Amino acid sequence: MKSQAYLVILIALLIGFHNHAVLAQDEVDFATKQQVFGLYQKAQNAFQIGDFHGCTELCRQAIALDNQDKRCFHLEALSLAESGDNEQALLAFREALAIDFNFIQCRNNLGLFQMKLGKLDEAKATFLECNRIQPKYPDAHYHLGEILQKRGDLDAAIEEYETATRLNPNYFEAQRDLGLAIYEKASSGLIDIIDCEDKLKVAERLAPTNPMIHYHLGSIYCADGKFDEAENEFKTALSLDTRLAGAHYELGRLRYYRGDPDRCLVEMNLASKISPTYTDDKKYPTIDIAQLKSMTAKCYEIKGDFKRAASFLNDVASMTKNNKDLLKHIKKLEKQAVDPSRQKVGCLDNAVQALLIKGITQYDSKESDAAKATFEIMTTNNPDCFEGWQNHGAIEEASSNLQTAMSNYRKAIELAPNYDGLYFNMAYLLEKMGLAADAGSMYSQFHTLSGKYPYDSRHIVGLEQEYARQQEKMRSK
Repeated sequence: MKSQAYLVILIALLIGFHNHAVLAQDEVDFATKQQVFGLYQKAQNAFQIGDFHGCTELCRQAIALDNQDKRCFHLEALSLAESGDNEQALLAFREALAIDFNFIQCRNNLGLFQMKLGKLDEAKATFLECNRIQPKYPDAHYHLGEILQKRGDLDAAIEEYETATRLNPNYFEAQRDLGLAIYEKASSGLIDIIDCEDKLKVAERLAPTNPMIHYHLGSIYCADGKFDEAENEFKTALSLDTRLAGAHYELGRLRYYRGDPDRCLVEMNLASKISPTYTDDKKYPTIDIAQLKSMTAKCYEIKGDFKRAASFLNDVASMTKNNKDLLKHIKKLEKQAVDPSRQKVGCLDNAVQALLIKGITQYDSKESDAAKATFEIMTTNNPDCFEGWQNHGAIEEASSNLQTAMSNYRKAIELAPNYDGLYFNMAYLLEKMGLAADAGSMYSQFHTLSGKYPYDSRHIVGLEQEYARQQEKMRSK
């Protein structure tokens, strides 16, 4: 009995000692975890201010105290990735996932890093694994869609984007890229372009101050033949960022086809002055300098300033391999520049150009009545300059005086019959007037002069077919 009592006491003492030891260990663990958490917070702050070296060191200090904290490995991986230490970043990502295989944010960021490294097959596998682990995680669906679109699988990409937007209706990037993927598919004639407009409008609602949404909407409206809406979107994009070179270029190009070489020149000049570094940093669309200079040269040639046109085309020729035909055209322009009989003396007169600039400035400043009066003076005093008639017609069109606008535009075409944009502009006016066949005829004349359509041709071809049907009816009578 006595020995049994000692045994009970010994067991009790041992249990008590064990419980005390466990309690002490818990207290150490809690204190350590508090220290680790403090280091993690400091590392987060360092990451946010761009101190990636400091962030990495803090993460490693925390990991030395607790090598099972997945957050520290994850943050270390992100910091190393930003520092360009790709191999160590990949190791840190895998350490975090070894602790928690289902760590979805980490696995998603691993996929993004693999995309950054150009390892698209590995990234695709990573995002597919994310979707298997957590099917309702929208980011992985979106990024998988990005890869599929790059690979040309539009149907699968659209499906992933739609899943991402269904899981998170406020997912701006997914709404945007869904619209653009649908636009790409619509451009091939497989679906209606209106679908991508709807998606991008959702993205516009989610991020109304994002200039690229307005830029893309402008491009889509151009493809759909909605040129007034397109112009408004390009202008909105530029109101949000005046250094969006692509919007300047597309707005200028659109103005050219609306019969307005002067505003086209302004936009091309602005686009040319924007630093390519800024464009790259913002991930904005780049512009082809040769095309920009070609458009600038066309505007000067139309205005009769053959010397400047030749100068810009010489720049283009220096960027072009097969430039034989271009060099011939430059020689032709150089001859015209010294041939008084070929120059549009009236249009090039300084006083006429000053009046033109005055009217344009007044209209762009919303002084429509003053601008109209200025162009009326111009058409009276310089009736042989097409720019006065064209600008006066544009004011009448904006005021819904479409018949008067048409009369002005016809006069401009008579004075500058080789300017293809005047026919394009007239065709658009005729569309507004509900004269589909006449619009088709005018677009056909534009095509004869230009050789190609500047935007998606399906809309225009439909109008040309209507014109052909009417011609056939008339012949059959």
